[in-house]
Amino acid sequence: MGANRRAPEALREALEEALSSGPFSVALRLAIQASGLSLDRLQHRLREQGISVSRTALSYWQSGRTQPERADSLRAVHVLEEVLAVPAGSLTVLLGPPRPRGRWLNQAPHPPKPDQVWARPEGLTRVLAQLEATPDCLSHLVQVRQSALVRLDAHRQIRTITMQVVVQARRPEVRRALMVRRYYMAGASAPLVEHTRGCRLGRVRSDPKSGFEVHEMILDRALPAGGTTVAEYTLAFPPGHLDPCTAHRVEPGTRELTVQVEFDQAALPAYCHGYFRQSVAHPKTVSEELWIGGTRTAAHVVFDPEPGIHGVGWEWGGPGSGKSGSGVRPGEVRFRSTARRNPVREGGSAGDGGSAGSADHRR
Repeated sequence: MGANRRAPEALREALEEALSSGPFSVALRLAIQASGLSLDRLQHRLREQGISVSRTALSYWQSGRTQPERADSLRAVHVLEEVLAVPAGSLTVLLGPPRPRGRWLNQAPHPPKPDQVWARPEGLTRVLAQLEATPDCLSHLVQVRQSALVRLDAHRQIRTITMQVVVQARRPEVRRALMVRRYYMAGASAPLVEHTRGCRLGRVRSDPKSGFEVHEMILDRALPAGGTTVAEYTLAFPPGHLDPCTAHRVEPGTRELTVQVEFDQAALPAYCHGYFRQSVAHPKTVSEELWIGGTRTAAHVVFDPEPGIHGVGWEWGGPGSGKSGSGVRPGEVRFRSTARRNPVREGGSAGDGGSAGSADHRR
């Protein structure tokens, strides 16, 4: 039986629709998810059939950053159809004409609209108004590099998230960054901002009805157009944030995203994965299963990430798996096929929102 027949019904329906109407990147990404194969394993399967494709190329194809065009790449797509158990020609037919090359590719793409990356965007508009800002102000800075270290305690609660970002101004005299987060846990208090570097905390405004909170971070210096700086801060969460994931919004211009999740020795998850979601209207798709190393840390690194929502999710073991809820020791992880999983569900409070790369300028 083909791997796709074992996929969850919702995923299978989404795959069938994508194979029917495209685009190629979405169809490929869903087919990979339904197969349960990691990109490394998929690359190995291709190599077994005499096809050499780098893991980076596979990642770019499924994200839409590039598409197969050369003769050897098109041969690889034919083999992919067989390996992923989709109808012959179903992926190949979705390939459009070769993409334009040259100076037109250097033009900055438009950032996504708030209603594409945030649920209940009207709440974001309300809270930004309290800071004399609009959603358009969030594109005045681009986070060229995002790095997040998320720490959980023995009670499976997120306690701190340390963010380090390299930001670049898209217009002159950028003096502040607006860091957007959204919380879902009812009754859980918002975090405090600690240990800032390269910036300092300004005003904090929230919209309790929608769960949005915006931290105004004052940069150490005003940035000219094209200017860059490094900012770092830590969010310290009070008890109560029992999140199943940490999510981070990525806009065009981000070159690297690193998310590390450090678990407590007494509470190790049974399963940990990186995921991607093109927008709040799209389902989450698992991009890779993550190894939990000897330092109890899982790492998810994405170069040239596709704009959208990237994150790391985890699942705990059943009641009989001991105090850690996993039976997994540091240095090992229990691998399970994503083909037998439902798409990752929306959830979390502290983890959802990440650092949005949101920014504003003030004269």
